[in-house]
Amino acid sequence: MQDFISFVEENSAYFSFLSVALFSFFISLPKDLNPLSAVELMFRQIAKKVNLEDRSDSYKRLASILSICLIYFPTLLIISQLYNVVFQSTILEMLLLFILLSWHDKKITYLEIYDALKCNNFAQAKYKLASLTMRETKPLSLIGINKATIESMVLQLTASWFAVVFWYLLTGIYGAMFYRTVQICAQQWNSKQLEFTSLSTIPSFIYSAMLFPVHLIVSFTFALYDKPLENLPKKFKQGIHWHHFSSGLMLASFALSLHIELGGVRLYQQQKVTYAALGLGGAPNIEKIEKALQRLSLSAWFWLACISGYTFFPLLVEFFTLNNHI
Repeated sequence: MQDFISFVEENSAYFSFLSVALFSFFISLPKDLNPLSAVELMFRQIAKKVNLEDRSDSYKRLASILSICLIYFPTLLIISQLYNVVFQSTILEMLLLFILLSWHDKKITYLEIYDALKCNNFAQAKYKLASLTMRETKPLSLIGINKATIESMVLQLTASWFAVVFWYLLTGIYGAMFYRTVQICAQQWNSKQLEFTSLSTIPSFIYSAMLFPVHLIVSFTFALYDKPLENLPKKFKQGIHWHHFSSGLMLASFALSLHIELGGVRLYQQQKVTYAALGLGGAPNIEKIEKALQRLSLSAWFWLACISGYTFFPLLVEFFTLNNHI
């Protein structure tokens, strides 16, 4: 027993990560208590100060870079100093990662949309959906609501959980913090809104670049539910015609795995935009929303299983091998 306790202590970083990742499936901070909400508010206030009509585009692009630095580097300095004074640095890192892995609150909202649609309460479903997407929800038909919900669900949960896990494992907690800062900036200054066209140029580019490898890996994860090799050319062809290749590839992979069709016409600030069709099959029905959420959750569990297999299983084999020799 003592040997096992020592083994857990030696690999505390892995067990801490796994614990927080699992907790994020079931628990999230209320929005009013989540520090990320404060970051969202700061970016909105910054936009009011710098995104003025009489400012040049070059000024706005420079302001966007300085804004990210203004929020990220002081936070980085404060947290780095906290590591020097806290009794257990592991607990601080677990808390930070838990805050960054905020997806349970969004999951609840998508379930509320699903429940509202089952009760034929379309107005409530559109109201809930409007808090998660930039598109106009009032003109949406039932099929439009189903499509928009599934597309938003895949994009939002990938950006909120899979991307944070990826950058945390690759660069540590500071890299995950930087990703989240850029993500919030790009979302608050959404490039789909005309007033943020210049201000969002650089944050949107960085955000898309950081999501690119995540979208590729997640798209291959979704492909495991379908025919990975047979549909690969179709996914790449559909992804190329999407406005962002990586997100198009991921959505195409997800749509093909569920045998549904996504994409099409949507409205942004009364402007009609036509996106390419993704996937193959009929329009998604209400039940596909619940199935999509289940598939995303299973994909997250699959990621944790793969990460455990890569990092934990060899350590466990070594632990039992040493104990058998003793």
